Amino acid sequence: MGVIKDGTISGVIPEAEGFLVHYPAYPSSISRAIHTLGGIQSILKTRTSQANKLELRFRPEDPYSHPAFGELRPSNSLLLKISKTKPPRASHTSPQNGEHHLCADIVARVPEAYFFDGMADYQHVIPVHADIARRKKRNWSELEEPHFDKGGLMDLDHEDVMIIVPPIFAPKDVPENLVLRPPTVLGSKKKQEEVVQHVEVDTEPVLAIDFDIKEIPKKVNWEEYVPQGSEQWESQMVVSRMFDERPIWSKDSLTERLLDKGLTFSHGMLRRLLSRISYYFSSGPFLRFWIKKGYDPRKDPDSRIYQRIDYRVPVPLRSYCDAHSANKSTHRWEDICAFRAFPYKFQTSLQLFELVDDYIQSEINKPPSQATCTFGTGWFSQHMINCIRQRLMVRFLSVFPKPGAENLLRAATSRFEKLKKECGRNVTKLDGEECQQANSGLEENEEPDNAEDEEEAAEGNDSDEEWEEELDLAGDIDMPLPSHSYINMENISRTHLQELFGSFPSNEIDGDKGQANGSDEEYHIYEDDSDNYSDE
Repeated sequence: MGVIKDGTISGVIPEAEGFLVHYPAYPSSISRAIHTLGGIQSILKTRTSQANKLELRFRPEDPYSHPAFGELRPSNSLLLKISKTKPPRASHTSPQNGEHHLCADIVARVPEAYFFDGMADYQHVIPVHADIARRKKRNWSELEEPHFDKGGLMDLDHEDVMIIVPPIFAPKDVPENLVLRPPTVLGSKKKQEEVVQHVEVDTEPVLAIDFDIKEIPKKVNWEEYVPQGSEQWESQMVVSRMFDERPIWSKDSLTERLLDKGLTFSHGMLRRLLSRISYYFSSGPFLRFWIKKGYDPRKDPDSRIYQRIDYRVPVPLRSYCDAHSANKSTHRWEDICAFRAFPYKFQTSLQLFELVDDYIQSEINKPPSQATCTFGTGWFSQHMINCIRQRLMVRFLSVFPKPGAENLLRAATSRFEKLKKECGRNVTKLDGEECQQANSGLEENEEPDNAEDEEEAAEGNDSDEEWEEELDLAGDIDMPLPSHSYINMENISRTHLQELFGSFPSNEIDGDKGQANGSDEEYHIYEDDSDNYSDE
């Protein structure tokens, strides 16, 4: 035991540890304080929980009492046991200024303490004693049937009051500053007129275009509505040059290219720049890729290299993605497309043009195997899409940074080789069918008397005529619609909606369509922007 002298004490610090509670009130006793904290068992449970916030109810008898929460923080304190020694009897007769010896023992170290910094929420308190309120509290089962007899629920005395629980308590007990966005106030009437004229054309809504729509959005001359030399003009010129470089961009690739140029835009500002010069499909092989206005990839076979392909991380490896998504880790988009990094997302949408793989590039640059762009696979056959997707699986599994993907890699490689052979056989089969059709045409010219050959020739002519009619219908697509007809959603008739519902694809591709729609984030309808741009 050390003696306290001149306000100091000397002694040995023990190894025992404890914790401290800065109680935000003056309890009547220690037992009462422990009771308001939930009791010993509740305190021990809080110490072992992950949240580790101590709950304090000033009126534990009141079932409607709103708790206060104590936050655990580091502390450098010691728990002392102070005692006072009585002076000897001899010196008691002649005390000198009432001297007493104070001694102290260091019981334990206190490395942690609970602090109650929050405010008590406003609450209706029952104006009766807590014990009376507890005794008067009735079960809900008693409220099933009303009692009008003496002593029933309708027999209220002066101690019975209405228990009105607050509809909601404040979600936070610590005051915080709220930063509200001030409304945009225009200075002059002339500026208001300029902004109104600017909004009519410049704030064109970004709508998800259906893949089966006949006419795509036409090119807009944005130079007439953006002040030349302004910051927006320079930013818009940079984005426009990127679409001159290639007509279709994925959002990730476009964002990274802008970052490499030293340009950073908020989500709303980037969407505004893109909406002036591009659009996107809500479904199909170019799902949510930004496409240059006036360019229809469904009519250009060369657009096949810009198609979308999805990579899905196998289920056994998704724990790796969960661990890094919690840390908000990201890779450069260039490294993902070059297969130098394993993606952190469960599903990643890639563009065929950007994939650094000899096999994929050789296949997508071959002449198209289809005459039309389909909803499910675009300009490629289903066999080729499956083969490319399996190639992605092999390349990404080969760069998985942790052990555990070896078996998946072997299975994916075997599957890819099998699909590759099937694709080769399908190409050979198609070439053979074309040769047979050419030879049968020669035989028909040499032997016109053969009735069966004449029927086959007639069938061939009919199919050619039908194909030509389809081309004529495709040519009709070039007929322009009135200005902004594709964005005037209020004028869409019921007949047009019925046509859209009737143009939905068959059930065979509904699964792929649903999976594709759930991959990327949704682009919301663009609303009128003000000069105060902000992230959404």
